Amino acid sequence: MKVYCPYCREDVDYKIERREVKEFKGIEIDTYENVAICSKCNNDLYINDIEKENNKRIHELYREKVDIIKPEDIVNFRKKYGISQRELTSILGFGKMTINRYEQGKLPMKSQSDYIRLLIENENEFIKKVNQAYEKNEITKKTYEKIIPNSDIKIKKIEKEDIQNLFRQQIEEVLNRKPDIYNGYKQLDLNKVENIISYMAKKVNNLTITSLNKYLWYIDMLSFNQRSVAITGLTYQHEKFGPTIIEQEYNEISLLDDKYKREDYENEIGTMTKIVSNKNYDLSNFSKKEIEIINTIIKLLKDKTVSEISKMSHKEEAWKKTKRYENISFEYAMNLKILKNI
Repeated sequence: MKVYCPYCREDVDYKIERREVKEFKGIEIDTYENVAICSKCNNDLYINDIEKENNKRIHELYREKVDIIKPEDIVNFRKKYGISQRELTSILGFGKMTINRYEQGKLPMKSQSDYIRLLIENENEFIKKVNQAYEKNEITKKTYEKIIPNSDIKIKKIEKEDIQNLFRQQIEEVLNRKPDIYNGYKQLDLNKVENIISYMAKKVNNLTITSLNKYLWYIDMLSFNQRSVAITGLTYQHEKFGPTIIEQEYNEISLLDDKYKREDYENEIGTMTKIVSNKNYDLSNFSKKEIEIINTIIKLLKDKTVSEISKMSHKEEAWKKTKRYENISFEYAMNLKILKNI
């Protein structure tokens, strides 16, 4: 069976290589993954069915060790109130395909898992959330009355800001660390992160979460190269398709909705998430040099596909000399390949 290779740019044969996976997201799991290898160029290939099986195997072990909610728990919760995936998604304020993915076996973030479990186990908290969604016209009267037959019930509402604060708390707990070589000697500045993302989403037509990680990483690395300090204070790790923010915290970051919003869509390889700017970014706290660096990376990457950007990051010494899930040192900023294009 042949598949398309983005490196060879043609349909190729492939072989399967079995690789050990000793840990996932910092948790020891001791399993394996099957990786498709192009028979012509020997690069890793993405094949949806193979990745699904890998993810299922790894996620089930991780789910059990970290106590992540199970798909059937969410299904049973919906059935209890007679609501659809779309209705539950609207109540929770997640991306429109989020509940569908979780019920199909996609691994939720720990913070989202804990929040859904809280609502499952505490009906009063769930009713508060339903009231909030109804008051903001995020669900219809029909959906509301399915859950709360007596529409005169008065319950103190939980504000949307409370949910956002949960995301911010999670991000700060994971990413806010003392300045060191792994965050570019910069304390986390979440305000700058949000404004950079909103600004980039306005300038880049198709800013997916996958490419967002690379944009931010290149911005911080270029900043360290030129100023000896990063801009955002984010910490990055080696992942299969290039550098990403550690512990998959890009998911929580993408759920912050003051400056931008998520839009989920389907394509030939599955569900993708696009970031759309609210066009209210503020660059007044950025120096002239920081804005210059951000614009330089946008100019270099904005016309490239997600695959092309991923391929570029694979050529960097920072990716070649680190192992899967290993934090990436900013020392590698001194040897950036992308500098040749500036």
